[in-house]
Amino acid sequence: MKATVFLILLLFTTKTYSAEPEIQEVKILFRASANNKVVAERLLKLLSTVDHTSPPLLICYKGAAEMMQAKHKSNPINKFVRFKKGKKLIEEAVKKEPHNLEIRFLRFMIQTNLPAFLSYHNDINEDKKYLLANLKTTKDQKLKQDILTYLSNSKLH
Repeated sequence: MKATVFLILLLFTTKTYSAEPEIQEVKILFRASANNKVVAERLLKLLSTVDHTSPPLLICYKGAAEMMQAKHKSNPINKFVRFKKGKKLIEEAVKKEPHNLEIRFLRFMIQTNLPAFLSYHNDINEDKKYLLANLKTTKDQKLKQDILTYLSNSKLH
């Protein structure tokens, strides 16, 4: 009897860990979500299990996914709520891993695409310098190519 009660208590007090989404799937959906509302919703759903204990890169992608939702909403209040939620997640990820090239690239992309009135552009120059200074250190050739392509197409020369 004591063993049964112990097991029941153990089940109710233990945090259940759901599987983290696969980062490659997240990246594929992220690239497609900018111009596709359905894909943006699928990305956010995939990232629904990501929380503050998740890897910072996933937290950052969840923040970006929240901001993508803002892009696809029509109600200004909903847009702003999504923006604030996304910003908070992105900044949390940067704070946890400030030397993560991909996290800094995600923040750079987000900030360079937001309207100025949102006042979320303070890190653009710092992130650009960081990306250029650390590009050679990454072994991820796809990330390197994405950064180079984005910077060369950017209006921020």
